[in-house]
Amino acid sequence: MHCKTATPLLRGLGIALALCVHSAHAIDRSEVERRYHTKFDLYLTAREAYDFKTSRPDEVLFVDIRSRQEARYTGMADQVDVNIPYRMDTLTWRTKKDGVHGTYRTRVNRDFATAVDNALQAADLDLTSPVILMCGAGTRSAFAASVLHKAGFKKVYTQVEGFEGVKAKSGEHKGKRSVVAGWKYEGLPWSYELVAEKMYFNFDPANRQGSTAESE
Repeated sequence: MHCKTATPLLRGLGIALALCVHSAHAIDRSEVERRYHTKFDLYLTAREAYDFKTSRPDEVLFVDIRSRQEARYTGMADQVDVNIPYRMDTLTWRTKKDGVHGTYRTRVNRDFATAVDNALQAADLDLTSPVILMCGAGTRSAFAASVLHKAGFKKVYTQVEGFEGVKAKSGEHKGKRSVVAGWKYEGLPWSYELVAEKMYFNFDPANRQGSTAESE
């Protein structure tokens, strides 16, 4: 059993709230910010997600829902089973209000639920099996859980801290990630080395990219 202090994604920011965690238990919704609530009401910290998956490796599907570019450039958790993006990158540019900075727009992956179902079947699991969703900082996981709820999935957990955690709001690391909470912050296993069998092209129902795995 692990005991840890509540992260900034939990209510009572700045309050020392001790959480005694067991892999079979999730955070109570009262301890999670409203914007991260889902209809499943199943929430995990990064450490809980690790414990849950490692204690039941063949019974739980752990899904990294970040984009393929995020997985490539920021790495991926070792315990993740598959990378199935909830949002896909595009070449459309979105300028911020300052008129100078901006970012590339993304679009919702319409095949997300089907792809996750494909991953379940590949693991000999079904819609009643536990699924853990993890994104970068926790926000996308809530939206992705809503999609799976509509698709008939029965037990979907969201890892509310994300892979890199929220941005620091103050201090010398203000604006940076991986310094407040999240998978990396907790020192949990991850790597830049991506495993081919975990990649999206294996589960994409449209197989847009094709099975393009090549040897160097």
